[in-house]
Amino acid sequence: MTNIDPTKDPIIKSLIGLSIPMIIESNLQTIFNLVDTFFVSKISYSAIGALVSSSILMMLISAFTIGISIASSIFFTQSYGAKNFKRANTVYSNALIVMIFFSLASMLLYPFLDNILSLLGLKDSTLVFAKEFLSISILGLPISFVFGLNSSTLKSMSLPHKTLLIMLIATIINILLDPLLIFVLKMGVKGAALATIFSMFVGVLLQVSVILKTKLRFELHINLPLIKQLLSKSIFASFHLIVRILSMLLIIKIIAIQSQTAISSYSIVTRIYQILLFMIFGISNAAAVIVGQNIGAKNWPFVEEGVKKSILFGSAFIVFLDILLFVFSGIIIKVFTSDKTCFEIAKNAFLYYALSYPFFAAGSIANRVTMACGNTFLPSIMNFFSLFVFQLPLAYFLSMHIKLNGIWLSILLANILNFLLNMAILKYNLSKLSINFKFLKMFTGQKSV
Repeated sequence: MTNIDPTKDPIIKSLIGLSIPMIIESNLQTIFNLVDTFFVSKISYSAIGALVSSSILMMLISAFTIGISIASSIFFTQSYGAKNFKRANTVYSNALIVMIFFSLASMLLYPFLDNILSLLGLKDSTLVFAKEFLSISILGLPISFVFGLNSSTLKSMSLPHKTLLIMLIATIINILLDPLLIFVLKMGVKGAALATIFSMFVGVLLQVSVILKTKLRFELHINLPLIKQLLSKSIFASFHLIVRILSMLLIIKIIAIQSQTAISSYSIVTRIYQILLFMIFGISNAAAVIVGQNIGAKNWPFVEEGVKKSILFGSAFIVFLDILLFVFSGIIIKVFTSDKTCFEIAKNAFLYYALSYPFFAAGSIANRVTMACGNTFLPSIMNFFSLFVFQLPLAYFLSMHIKLNGIWLSILLANILNFLLNMAILKYNLSKLSINFKFLKMFTGQKSV
């Protein structure tokens, strides 16, 4: 596959060429995680409960590193688009230093695993299994964090096909190692954790081999002002992710007040729509690379065209798939449940999700592009407002009057509000960038035009 240059290639070509590998890679990441779940489930019910509980803790720890990756991609993408490779190397090197430092600091949690897991409510064999899994996973944090940063950086260099191939190889290795370590060598859940870490270690080696063929190099030069900027932007990017995770947990709690069966129905619908979710992530990240590189290159016509076409064509594609899902929703839901009550609740929820997802798609693309412009603060605050200030109180209030329909309606209205807010923020940031070229200096190191 030929390399893509978003600063020169037609926008649609860049959007398709970047988003498709990112979408497939996201699905491979899901398969990677499901493989562990499948094999661990063969040990015992306690083991699978321990794996899920441990994953939540790891997700919270990883939220900060994802924020660092997003912050790094903002600076890196714009520097790379400006062909300021020295600045790009500095950004990557300092982001890597921060990642390694944070991963080593996170390993200090190791002596307190029993206390942490007890706070999560784990007991007996579940606690034992969780500690075994985390004892390996926490020690492997440097590898997993570096893997994530390298993957994000290669995508920012318009090389998502390389990250896709590496993810495919890592997934295959994980599939082969899981049964060997878990059952043949009788390592249990420790084997699942070790298989994951080793797979990512091979992935890091492959990433390094790709990086060495580019102009990207690691430089042991600590730039404190840059690190301060990375941290300031990563805090809000991480906050954005944590808010969304917590809101989903609280929505489930509100649903549980009305019906335990509805939790299963909600889980089915969200699992089905995960298909579109990964596509939205792929399109959003591709749009961020296109816009970010062209901001760095000061190619304003491509910035404007990239924003419009990413939102328009990305949303149109999601609408098309959304309609297909809704038309065949009954057939799809029956694959997951034969319970009549569960089916009816899921079918009803599906309608609200189908109506809301075009707004969610457009809002998500706008949100990610705004971050690519360098603003992680406003998107995160608006995300908090639409979910915690608007959706959750509304869901609880409406559920007291129109039951489950009130919860589904709150999700629809929150996605519409989130869309409007993100579009307004994006318009504000693009206007600010087009007027004040000095805003670019902090990202690319270029002189103002």
